[in-house]
Amino acid sequence: MLIEREIQIDMGHRVPNHKSKCRNLHGHRYKIVVGVDDKVITTPGSSDEGMVIDFADLKQIMMEHIDAKLDHGFMMYEQDAFIQDFLNYRDQEEQKIIVVPFIPTAENISEYIFKNIAEALKEKGIKLRHVKVWETPNCMAMYEER
Repeated sequence: MLIEREIQIDMGHRVPNHKSKCRNLHGHRYKIVVGVDDKVITTPGSSDEGMVIDFADLKQIMMEHIDAKLDHGFMMYEQDAFIQDFLNYRDQEEQKIIVVPFIPTAENISEYIFKNIAEALKEKGIKLRHVKVWETPNCMAMYEER
């Protein structure tokens, strides 16, 4: 059974070699959907009977592993020409700069989130199926392990 849970975060980024305005510093209201696919719990009398995972438990994991780490941060590619200036701001002004080894596109962010949340779900015995990241209301990338 497949279920999904959505959260939204605000995060800035820059796509340094992009041919259009996305190479500029900017941000998005990202919509992030985590899809898990597992068996429905059938233990009689269990609090989660009839569920794959309680939606509240899934939200808690998402808030800990996505929201707390990314919301109101600025994601930067470690090879970005601006990286040193941003690291100075992070250190001197306590800014939330998230340095990653990839260009922070929706495609790469969805894979990053997938890999960061998969272990927490596995510990609960839940199989992660996909992570969808909407960068705008019209543009979405989905990562699923194949």
